[in-house]
Amino acid sequence: MKHILFNIGIFFLSTLSFSQSIEKFSIDSGGASASAGGIQILYTIGEVNVQEYSTSTLSVSEGFINPQQLIIKIDPKIFLEGPYNAGIMLDGLRSTGNIPTTSPYIDGLTTNSSVFSVTGTDAIIDWVWIEIRDSTDGTTVINSTSALLQADGDVVSTDGIAAITVNVPEDNYYIMISHRNHLGVRTANTINLIGGTQSIDLTADSALIEGGTNAIADLGDGNLALFSGDFDGNGQVQNSDKIAVEILRGTNGFSNADLDMNSEVQNTDIQNKLNPNIGKGEQFASRSLKLYAKRKKQ
Repeated sequence: MKHILFNIGIFFLSTLSFSQSIEKFSIDSGGASASAGGIQILYTIGEVNVQEYSTSTLSVSEGFINPQQLIIKIDPKIFLEGPYNAGIMLDGLRSTGNIPTTSPYIDGLTTNSSVFSVTGTDAIIDWVWIEIRDSTDGTTVINSTSALLQADGDVVSTDGIAAITVNVPEDNYYIMISHRNHLGVRTANTINLIGGTQSIDLTADSALIEGGTNAIADLGDGNLALFSGDFDGNGQVQNSDKIAVEILRGTNGFSNADLDMNSEVQNTDIQNKLNPNIGKGEQFASRSLKLYAKRKKQ
């Protein structure tokens, strides 16, 4: 052990002002690292008896580098009832230039406008919201993020391609996915999130979704989709949603009233996408207020 600062190997994790940071490192007499299967192990030669000290900006541990969190990714798939048509979702918002580069949800993530130049099955339909929820009650939100939805149902990160990285420890979690004018869904059972990428397909089997057939629309072709019509984002499709959408008929752009997501608010939004779902509601508890804090209700 090197005799540096009271004979301890020192590990710093510090976040400085002016957006500067110091990466993890240790001062020690020996050690190494190894990796396999996407997991990296780092170790140092340190004291037998160690203790960690920390403040809001500094962490010091005596002789050992702290364990690293595994990189966990999820690859969800969902359909939205509003823009769905014969096995794919129409990209009316994208083709008319009405998808914002900044997420409408509370985290305000951004993407590059070039992401919206992609056409076909990988065309971006809109933003969606994902929550990773605690396994003990299904209501406590451990982590949440905005993401992008492709025409074929794949939910991807803000680059429009990659799977979504979630910053959570390896464990079992419920996964919730919602959209600004559709009813959200939550997995019926927990998903084991480990290092690597976990696929979560919620388009084919209602048993995978909390509430089963009451929670998700049967599209009649073997596919399932989130119910459309939740204009005000309260987790229910009600007459109040219908009244609010009626007032906005004839408007266009990025609007919660545009239930089929073709960039125009029309009678067909009410007749075909809202009226059939009046009385429907989400089948899971404790709807996150974060989801709607930045919703544009025009």
